[in-house]
Amino acid sequence: MPQTTQSSRAGANAALSGFAPHPELFVLTPWRALVALAADWALIAVCLALAARWPHPLTYVAVAVVIARTQLALAVMMHESAHGTLLPNRRLNDALGQAWAAGPLFLSLASYRAGHIKHHLAPMQADDPVAAVFGIADYPVSRMRLVARLLADGCGVSYFVGAWRVVRGDFREILPKASKSRVYLAWELVSILATNGLLFAVLALCGHAWLYAGLWLLPAITLLPLMGRIRAILEHAGLPAGDDQSLNARTIVAPSWQTFLFGPHGIHYHIEHHLYVRMPFYRLGKVHAQLSAAQLLPCGNLFTSYLDVLRAVSGSAKDAAVVRR
Repeated sequence: MPQTTQSSRAGANAALSGFAPHPELFVLTPWRALVALAADWALIAVCLALAARWPHPLTYVAVAVVIARTQLALAVMMHESAHGTLLPNRRLNDALGQAWAAGPLFLSLASYRAGHIKHHLAPMQADDPVAAVFGIADYPVSRMRLVARLLADGCGVSYFVGAWRVVRGDFREILPKASKSRVYLAWELVSILATNGLLFAVLALCGHAWLYAGLWLLPAITLLPLMGRIRAILEHAGLPAGDDQSLNARTIVAPSWQTFLFGPHGIHYHIEHHLYVRMPFYRLGKVHAQLSAAQLLPCGNLFTSYLDVLRAVSGSAKDAAVVRR
């Protein structure tokens, strides 16, 4: 049976711990997850069709941005699958998440889940995998350093440096190892090759094979890391470790074009997600409204803009505490 209740991860915050979302908010509605995932792939298909139909540098740039954003959306769906909130059946949940979210991005759902669960147990501790892999443990940083990091992401440098650090074993002590059988390893490899092979084959049959490299792989190593870093900064950068997880995460309080680009599928409600990790993404907006009405969310961690967050974490420690509403 799906879990329909959950205590918040609010530590000693008695008022927040005493708040109980309605059990219905934890009930999974599989069709909503399936429609969201199908919409992501439909948007990718439309973008590639537009690039094929109207070949122009401006078309390519616009399509690359939207495809990178939708790759980020697939990563968020992988994240949902890691939490078991896509489908009630664990096997189907994991198969869907690996085949149509993790696999197309050359990722392993099982490996991601192992690290991500550790992150949720103690966000922003010294051994937090998210803080280590995304490099958000040292904020606030200077404005110049932040710009340099974002430029490195957008140019693809961060992707290759990060891949090399993983291969070299820099995160070996921090990232927990997922237990995988040979059959499961083979399934992961098949999911990666099959989804990417299918995408390449369809484009090749349509006479546009180059779009796979130019508008799938290239955004994945440039714009996707850029968007992922901005998302990670919003979520935790510059915030302290602690048992009250409403204090070491941030939320963008309302959907906008910025959340479309950097916070798809409700991931911008990140305080709410950390408080209720078994709540599906399509319920987070509702619990945010309830928590706001009860004045249970820390005002200093609520923002209306990703740009405001970037400004807040790219100055002095005093600047990082500024609330920009």
